[in-house]
Amino acid sequence: MRQALVRLHRWFGLAASVWLLGVCLSGTVISFEHEIDAALNPDLFRATAEGDVGRAVARAQVRYPDQAIRFVLLDYKLLGLVRVGMKDAGERPREVFVDSGTGTVLGSRAQDENGLGRRAIVATVYRLHAEFLGGAALAWVLGLVALLWTIDHFVALGIAWTSRARWAESFRIRRGARGYKLHFDLHRATALWLWPVTLMLAVSGLSFLWPREVDRAVSLVSQVTPDYPDRAAGAPAPAPAPRPSWSQAYARFAALAAPETVTSFSYNEKAGAWRARMHDPRDLSPNGMRIVWMANDGRVLDDRHETQGSAGDKALAWMFPLHSGTAFGLAGRVVIAATGLVVALMIVTGLLMWARKRRGRRTRAARHPDALGAPAIRPAVAAGAAAQAAGPRWPGPRAVPRPDTSGGPRPAPRW
Repeated sequence: MRQALVRLHRWFGLAASVWLLGVCLSGTVISFEHEIDAALNPDLFRATAEGDVGRAVARAQVRYPDQAIRFVLLDYKLLGLVRVGMKDAGERPREVFVDSGTGTVLGSRAQDENGLGRRAIVATVYRLHAEFLGGAALAWVLGLVALLWTIDHFVALGIAWTSRARWAESFRIRRGARGYKLHFDLHRATALWLWPVTLMLAVSGLSFLWPREVDRAVSLVSQVTPDYPDRAAGAPAPAPAPRPSWSQAYARFAALAAPETVTSFSYNEKAGAWRARMHDPRDLSPNGMRIVWMANDGRVLDDRHETQGSAGDKALAWMFPLHSGTAFGLAGRVVIAATGLVVALMIVTGLLMWARKRRGRRTRAARHPDALGAPAIRPAVAAGAAAQAAGPRWPGPRAVPRPDTSGGPRPAPRW
């Protein structure tokens, strides 16, 4: 049984090593994506004070009159900075940065470009983490990797469990260990110490990549509340009304959020309604977890907090705050960033151990080509078989002692 688990763990590690290495290292970077992005682009990430958000949105529209607004994001880390998402006739996305305190358009950048330049590198790393730079198809593959990684956590736990008496040894790195022993200890001990954290990352990552499948699975245990457009699919559509401007929509959302603040809002063409995220005392993450849907005439269609509802709703609401580490502030983000590096270390040590064993098997095969493919025989069994083939061992005559040539009296014979 244990050998079967070892093979499963080995082949999963070999097949998923590149995927997991890319996801973990990119996750370490995006744990501090805002700070890194702001350091690389100080001309875009600056604001004098909080000001009129409606004016900021209008200034962005004037600067890019041929583009349509997709969303408005109020930077919760740099108060006063408004980030307006736009798209042109070819659906190419662009992000415009506006200082709401002065109404100054600070600049813009394309959102769909991959590269290592200071404008694009953080977004590129984020897309590497979320979809391996391959769109929806590779995002689905990453979901499969996350599912298999979740299963492999329990496989690895079964391998590490040798006996109750020796269980504690699995958590230690032997003093003075080198080479293969050091790689083995690092691989096993770090995996066991971080087992709850990496399992959480695997499960939460799966919930982002396969959201509908995870929702259905969770609903088997505890019913998950669908998002408003899904719940309103069979209901009569809101009465037609003139669509308000982005400034008017923000003013309405700001009044609903008071005394808290709006963190983002957008217009959903399919639902024909506005959607906003707002801060709330129940938040687990600083990006706001209260979601409000509003009709064009200003009526509130839906108002709920993500932690509100069933046990399934609460569990799913914890996924992003835990995955990003924001549920525990700066300390949580540091833990997530460090975990990405440690998982990369586990992958490297696992590959080193596999490579060494593979070289050893090839060396033995080269020295003993006739034994290639022959079943392994334990030394004790082999020795017993050889002794049986040699026949019974009869005691022979006793050895005659050599005569003493020193000149003294000779000893008498012993027979």
